[in-house]
Amino acid sequence: MRDRLFNFLYQYKYHLLIWSLYIAYEVILVRLLIGKFSTIDSYLFSSFFNISLFYIHAEILLKYALGAKKKVNSVGLVLLVLIELMLFMAVKYTCEILFYTDLRNFDLNYFDFSRSDVIKRLWRPVYFIGYSTGYYFLMRTRRQRLLVNEMEQRKLENIIQEKEIKNELISTQNAFLRSQINPDFLVNTLEYLYNETKDPLPKAAESILSLSDIMHYALGEEASSGYVKLENEIKLIDKFISLHQIRQVHPAHLKFSYTKESLSVKFIPLIMMTLTENILKHGQLDDPQRPAEIKITYENSVLSIETSNQESISSKISGHGIGLRNIQDRLFLTYGTAAVFHYYLDSKKYFHTSIQVQIY
Repeated sequence: MRDRLFNFLYQYKYHLLIWSLYIAYEVILVRLLIGKFSTIDSYLFSSFFNISLFYIHAEILLKYALGAKKKVNSVGLVLLVLIELMLFMAVKYTCEILFYTDLRNFDLNYFDFSRSDVIKRLWRPVYFIGYSTGYYFLMRTRRQRLLVNEMEQRKLENIIQEKEIKNELISTQNAFLRSQINPDFLVNTLEYLYNETKDPLPKAAESILSLSDIMHYALGEEASSGYVKLENEIKLIDKFISLHQIRQVHPAHLKFSYTKESLSVKFIPLIMMTLTENILKHGQLDDPQRPAEIKITYENSVLSIETSNQESISSKISGHGIGLRNIQDRLFLTYGTAAVFHYYLDSKKYFHTSIQVQIY
């Protein structure tokens, strides 16, 4: 209740301030004109009816007459205002009789319908109706300006967004054109290099063969078909890790485990490759007591892929950026809310990722 009162006072603070100043002005004006103050209840009585008429006219009558789809014509509007005035006078007269006269000794001469008395009683409500009409049009103009500004802002945002989409499309097209290398040419070239080096440099030849297999898989039809068996992804990761180990002076300590049930599960391709690349790029892998880990399980129709690695001193979580955002976007586009992906750096400087996907 208290919060509602504070909210009301805050929402209508300018209304309350203006009405307070207006009432103070009228009290002082009456004192100057007649030389004395009236009673507090008469001020409250008069202010209540005048303020009520002000808002009823602006927020109800004019909104109905001018704000509806089928607007009331000028004649109808005049009739509505006359009816409003008559109702106002009737209610106010009734309340005056009930609160300010002795009903047992009530005199019908209380109703003086002389011209001067009618004008005296009508000028105040007409005065407030005039102010109320100005308030209505002022607020309507303000709302229309806000609406126009909002529409212009939305239009500007749409133009900026459209421009960004076009720029992104151009970048994507350029990247696509750059990637248009014939995969058969690339794989055949690697196979040729393998055959040329397998006798004199067998270790280098094995690296070339692993690279050929990786490129053949990444550029082949299976990886672009949408879903692949995890068994093929696991073989790819094994070759990728082996290729990395060959290039290092000191071996990278990484545990890669998976359950038999996970091998036949179909999953979107190259997600595992991105996770493994992040580990090899950002992980500190030279401590055999603290190896990085990749763990894949499939249980109760939930595929779980979890990784953890000790972060190198120079690495930052933002360095994982594009690859992790790409994983998140691909999972959402493919599986929607059935996939959950999160990552974090714990207090021991271990970076963790976790993918949970409901797959039936």
